[in-house]
Amino acid sequence: MAVQISDDCIGCSACVNECPQGAIEIQDGQAVVDEATCVECGICVDACPASAITL
Repeated sequence: MAVQISDDCIGCSACVNECPQGAIEIQDGQAVVDEATCVECGICVDACPASAITL
């Protein structure tokens, strides 16, 4: 998987709201990517205000 979410995630749901595939959800206050659904488009990287997501 190329999408990585660091411990800097603040659980704000910005990435969840922007993901066109619905591949991200918040679990225990942190974003989690469903590898099977993610198409590695990078929209979540740009949406994250904490810069916690990388490709």
